[in-house]
Amino acid sequence: MQFFDGLSFIWVLGLLVLIGLFYGVQAFLGYKAVARDAFSDYEYKKAEGMIDKRLSKEGYIRAYKRFNNPRRPAYIAGTIAAILLLTWPAMGLIEFALRQMWQLSGRSRTIEPGFLVWQFFIFFSVIGIWVAIVYIGARRYHRFAPVSFRDEQIREMD
Repeated sequence: MQFFDGLSFIWVLGLLVLIGLFYGVQAFLGYKAVARDAFSDYEYKKAEGMIDKRLSKEGYIRAYKRFNNPRRPAYIAGTIAAILLLTWPAMGLIEFALRQMWQLSGRSRTIEPGFLVWQFFIFFSVIGIWVAIVYIGARRYHRFAPVSFRDEQIREMD
């Protein structure tokens, strides 16, 4: 049985789970609050004559949700979930690639499994994979960010 003394990889993944759950709950509660606010905002603006006549109630609510939903915590939770789901398969691929590299090198003692160079390759490969996942999540976050509420309303009118 393995004992976890000090900071272990499992502890880091456990911490990521807690952070992901925190942001997931925050996003869930935020989405529910925005859904409630969308209807009351529509009713108020409709009564004050502040809504374009071509925009339906459902279209306004969709646009309101798209613009005001808490995207940041949702994307953070999703990115952390992707990291957690892809870490183990990625580590398997890293292990396979390193073993192949070791075999191709003629079983060189420099990159022998378990030695320092081997461990550094694994360490920096995992960090590189996590950075790539975070980069993809950040690109999606910014690519699909709504520009303005007015643009979202116009999108719903078309």
